[in-house]
Order: sequence, then structure tokens, then C-alpha cells
Amino acid sequence: MPYPSFIVDAFTTTRFAGNPAAVCLIPEALDEKEYQKIAAEFNLSETAFPVPTTSKDYKLSSTFSLRWFTPTTEVPLCGHATLATAHVLFNEIGNSNDEIKFETKSGVLTVKNGAEGLLEMDFPRYDLNSIRFNELINPLADKFSEIDAPPFLFEVIKCLIPNKIVIESVIYAPKYGGVVVIIDPDTTKSEFEAFKIDAAKALVLHDGSFVRGLAISLRPSNPVAQGFIDLKNEPYDYACRYFGPWDGVIEDPATGSAQCVIAPFWEKITGKEELYGFQAFPGRGAQFRLLLKEDRVVLKGSAVSVLRGEIVH
Repeated sequence: MPYPSFIVDAFTTTRFAGNPAAVCLIPEALDEKEYQKIAAEFNLSETAFPVPTTSKDYKLSSTFSLRWFTPTTEVPLCGHATLATAHVLFNEIGNSNDEIKFETKSGVLTVKNGAEGLLEMDFPRYDLNSIRFNELINPLADKFSEIDAPPFLFEVIKCLIPNKIVIESVIYAPKYGGVVVIIDPDTTKSEFEAFKIDAAKALVLHDGSFVRGLAISLRPSNPVAQGFIDLKNEPYDYACRYFGPWDGVIEDPATGSAQCVIAPFWEKITGKEELYGFQAFPGRGAQFRLLLKEDRVVLKGSAVSVLRGEIVH
């Protein structure tokens, strides 16, 4: 049977920016192998599969089960594909509810149809550790609990960070499996976008059991001079990039789940509960409006449909 399917650019207001995700409206749960085949066929960083639970009608149901698959594996949390799914339900299908709840492997995620075309996603906030390397002084020791670096971690980080770039600190979210490397705040946007990961070497060095995703981030010391401003000349509070070769995604253009690690770090450093983040994927870029709560992160973003069609299953 043919089922409606979409490709949506998430965390952007313009097509061919942000992060593309596929959304397949198949109203009954499939076998995991079938989901994986479909995701491999789309070959995007994530494909989302929402299934209505309070009503079989996608227009009426207020709750859905939701799973996300990369081309090679299922992931427990994906921000941009959740945003893309909510966009499809609200704006393509015409779901009649003001709020939708998604039942996922990361708990219940709520998305509200907000003002000015923004969708508001309520996501978990991850606890953070700072990482101590050998005898080096840990600059975050007074702000986060410490753990010792695994022996392979520095070499994995060097697969991404050039020798000329100063590494200020490293944090880890054990429940998420993400490492965030904080670098020199004077790094320019062009320097930041020039980083490339040696994915093949990273996969040889580590099997993904400790690090599922490797992010880099900075808080620009002079956003205007360094190029970290949006089209309206508003400066970003922080910039980031995200690499996930262990999940089959070399680099992700917009990673909502990673902001649940990165934004709480910058809240701790800056004292700001509202942050404006930028994911600097070369040639695309994505923006995040974030509100930090005690145990949750509210991500606000827009999405744009770029393809409407049907998948035959």
C-alpha cells in the first residue's frame, strides 16, 4: 500500500538549509528490520515513523508512538526528526490539536504548535561530567563532577580538532553518550566550518560504546567580528557542530538532541536560561531557540517541507 511520506528541512525557515529528515506516515507498527530498510532507502541522517495511538486518524490523534532510524541503526532520541514529524502533522496533515505527545524510548516528548510559526519541543536535559586528562588541570572541576578520560578519547578528539586549535575543556553526558569539546572562543566561523573528521580512523580507535557522538562548541568572544551572527545580525550565544560516525552519520546538519547536552553546559557557564544556538554545518546552518528548565530543555524551531510523496510498502 502507498503511505504519505515527506522530506522536511528542520531548524530552518528556508528550504535546503537546516537538517533534512524523512517522515513516513505508516499507521501500524512495523518490524524493526522493515523500518531499517526504509531508513536506508531514504539515506538521510534520520527517518521518523510516527504511529497514532489515541485515534487511527493522523488528523485527530493527540498521541503517537515515535521511532527514529539512521541508515544503519535506531537512535533513542532525535530532535530534528521530531520537529519534522510535528511539522508534517500540524502543517501538512492538519492535526487538530494544539499539542502532540510522542511516546519514545527517551520518554514522552511534547510538541506545541507555538506562535510565529515556531514549534516548541519539550526534551530531556542531560547530566554532565567534566573529563580529566592525565595530569592536566581540569578548568571545569569546580563546576561539574569529574571523570577520568578513557585512554582512547584524546586520539578520537584529535581525529577532528586540528593541532593549531586550542582545546579549553571536554564534557561528557553519560546517558546520552555524547562528548562535547569546548574550543578557543576566538575561533572564526570560517575556521570552525573548516574542521573535518577522520571518520575511518575514529571508528578504528573506538567502537562507540563510550562515545556515540562527538560535538565541538564555542562561545564566540566577538560574534560580529568572527561571523557568528544570523541574517538579521543577531549574535549567537554559542556555536556547535556534531559528528556521529558510530551511528552511521559522519556529520549531522542540525542535532536537536545534542542541544540537550550543549545548551545546559553554556547555561552553567553564562548563567543565561534562554540561549540562541547555531549549528555550523558548512553550507547549511541551523538555529535553535532554547529555554533551560531544571530538568528539561525547550527547543523552539521552524521546519519547511521540501518533498511530498508516497512510499509503497
